[in-house]
Amino acid sequence: MKLRIKSSDIKKIDAHALESFPYECVGLMIGTLNKDEFEVREIVKAKNTLDSPVAFETDPQFVYQVHKDAEKRGLQLVGVYHSHPNLHAFVSSRDADFMKYWSHLAWLILGLSRDRVLERRAFTMKEGKVHDVELEILG
Repeated sequence: MKLRIKSSDIKKIDAHALESFPYECVGLMIGTLNKDEFEVREIVKAKNTLDSPVAFETDPQFVYQVHKDAEKRGLQLVGVYHSHPNLHAFVSSRDADFMKYWSHLAWLILGLSRDRVLERRAFTMKEGKVHDVELEILG
């Protein structure tokens, strides 16, 4: 599996994560899924309604609307991104619980400190198991 995303979108995600610090950020990735490749065409920032450094949630109505808007344009929700302030990019037990219900998506997780992104890793879940997804940053 591969997650393909433009460097300009990575910069937006990084900025969102750093401006949200010390809380987790959350956002949605819109694009296409071709075979084993998630291709991100745009990102949509969401609000972490928990304002938490260790968890995120966002408004389900917002997610629904983003999903419907994407469908109208022939695109789909292909992933979720979020940050782990002062931690590494890993799938927490809470993340894994969410992934069970959204296992068709790519999950981009950023580990960061107050002033910089330390790492980015992508994952997906298949048959109840978390798998790494290759992250390809384009141009």
